[in-house]
Amino acid sequence: MLTNKFDTKDLRVMDIILEIKISKISNGLVLSQSHYVKKILEKFSKDDNSIVKTPIDIIIHLFKNRSKGINQLEYSQIIRCLMYIITYIRPNIAYLVSKLSTFTSNSNMNHRKVIKRTLKYLRYTLNYKLHCTQQY
Repeated sequence: MLTNKFDTKDLRVMDIILEIKISKISNGLVLSQSHYVKKILEKFSKDDNSIVKTPIDIIIHLFKNRSKGINQLEYSQIIRCLMYIITYIRPNIAYLVSKLSTFTSNSNMNHRKVIKRTLKYLRYTLNYKLHCTQQY
């Protein structure tokens, strides 16, 4: 139908769209962003292969930075990548990313520690997928 109205190119079976890998299963679809998370880890945490099993450390409290901020550009790039992840597949880190994003303009070392922990958690949960099953 689309080829009748628009100039299109058939690329066959859709595999990855908007950094989301789509796989068919017998009763629905499986959505994954593991390849995108790998890109993020390679870019921002390539020297650290450690993992953590929870995204938040309740001991670290985040407060407004009153001293000189740290690399805001890198911090905001990581936050942007994390926001994209939570939009589609990973709502389990939405609260944490929301909290971290409030410090984008003036972050400190505690904020950076929480970002590093988040990346370690993403490494631990790298193969988490969203299963969309068809209801009859």
